[in-house]
Amino acid sequence: MNDQIIPKVILHEHIEGSITPIMAQKLADKNQIPFPSSLCYKKGEYDEQEYQNGRYRYDETNFIEFIQTYDAVSHFLKNPEDYYLITFDFLSRNAKQGLIYCELFISPYHICATEFDGKMTWDKERFQQTLTQMDKAIIDVQKNHNITVRYHVIGVRHLGAKIVHETLKFIENNPHHFITGFNIAGNERAGHFDDFQDSHQLASKLGLQKSYHAGEIEPAESIIQALKHGATRIGHGIKAIDDQNLINELIKNNITLEVALTSNRILVNELHGDIYLHPIRRLYDQGVRITLNTDDAGIFGTDIEKEYNIAQSIFAFSRLELLDITLCGIQAAFAEELVKSRLIEHVFSCFTSDDKQVMKKCINDKKYHPAIIERFLEYQKQLLAMPVN
Repeated sequence: MNDQIIPKVILHEHIEGSITPIMAQKLADKNQIPFPSSLCYKKGEYDEQEYQNGRYRYDETNFIEFIQTYDAVSHFLKNPEDYYLITFDFLSRNAKQGLIYCELFISPYHICATEFDGKMTWDKERFQQTLTQMDKAIIDVQKNHNITVRYHVIGVRHLGAKIVHETLKFIENNPHHFITGFNIAGNERAGHFDDFQDSHQLASKLGLQKSYHAGEIEPAESIIQALKHGATRIGHGIKAIDDQNLINELIKNNITLEVALTSNRILVNELHGDIYLHPIRRLYDQGVRITLNTDDAGIFGTDIEKEYNIAQSIFAFSRLELLDITLCGIQAAFAEELVKSRLIEHVFSCFTSDDKQVMKKCINDKKYHPAIIERFLEYQKQLLAMPVN
């Protein structure tokens, strides 16, 4: 593979889940919170090359243990400045690996909601201070790296339709220029997408684009339901492989799947912890638009470079295919068209003469699915239209 760095995109990362064990310890020390000795493996008990920022200790086959670890890690966040630390840490580490665009998932419920006597109170000032700190982290990372960031608001589905709708109502009253997406996340088995009608409608009214978690734990039918309610991207969505009609619909409507290889290996029981069983290659080869994502990078011990490397080393994705995955990510981004055009132009500037030759051969050989060939033809057209330096 060509050694030139491939520009990368993340459309799916939960900000609290980005906290590495090293960062968790820093937050615990800063906020004078006891750090449970059982939370992480000790040095010598794990591969330090594989997990350079430490490794959490939990049963990867047990979803409940994952949630408990997530909650334990989130507990170390006590003030808005802590969100600066974790945002800067995650973005700077991944920007060094070629990340040029990222969408971070933020949960107002976790950031600023408290419940008392069955009534939810939302702390507007705390929320605004937190986003100010996250914005500041982005600006500071941008001093050294060419990266663009947007936010998604998370509605936590297992808290119920009422809380999800309250979350969006809170955002309606507290908008932010980086909040461009709405996401229904949480336990896929809790509630049906039909239960969230008010939230679907309010998100549309607010102009928030929709990417819903579906088809990770639940079957392909959950993806169909997410699409029915206006999702233009699907978080995970790997169960689409079980429904050829759905695959055809995804291709026809340019729906993008936010695939997270490491996360899926750990959390999707059907994979039995075996990454080789993941359907990413089959989904891509059938023409489905996919992106590579970290999901909960700190808890899963991953980063964007690792995800691209897994795709290349285990699933034999070529450099051209990885560039295609990045471009699919930008085209599906919940960002302004001018921003997307600038990012696409940057990716095209990374195409080498070899990349262009390989793409020409792929187009002529017609060995790829017609949907992929169609993308390659569009890239070729845009590359030819670019000014020569």
